[in-house]
Amino acid sequence: MKSVKLCVTLLAGMLMCPGVRADNALGAVNIELFGNVVDYSCVVEAADSDKSVELGRWATKQLRNAGSTTSVIPFTLSLTGCPPGSASITFAGKADDSDPTLLGLNGGSNASRVAVEIRDADRSRLPLQQASKEVTVDALGNATLQFYANYIATADNPQPGKADADATFMINYN
Repeated sequence: MKSVKLCVTLLAGMLMCPGVRADNALGAVNIELFGNVVDYSCVVEAADSDKSVELGRWATKQLRNAGSTTSVIPFTLSLTGCPPGSASITFAGKADDSDPTLLGLNGGSNASRVAVEIRDADRSRLPLQQASKEVTVDALGNATLQFYANYIATADNPQPGKADADATFMINYN
């Protein structure tokens, strides 16, 4: 009987000891929120804010097999008023059903088995939702980013028709 009382007494003492208690109440979550408020931010030059990139007219024989591409078409996005450092771009839009790294055609298009491939300055594929290569912002806060776009067959024997796609982009400060 004495051993039972001793265990109960020791257990009660441990519960009351400050070194045994948790620093926070049970169920409490610590969240650290941080960031910066700045008085400037990049803006896209007016000519680039609603940019249209003409990908051209291509015969389906150019895209006969899955993975076949058309010639790349260059385009740039010019930024002004950027903070010192570097900037990059992340493209978003409707992902292609067969390859989510590619930009899918919009609802007004009737071509099939075709998507739009966006490429970075070095002409490597720039997947949707992935930041482009960084470019340095000059002393005046300007930066120009070079990109390319082309059609790519997502399956053999694509079907002809209107092939339009829409993308949005986010400016990343680095």
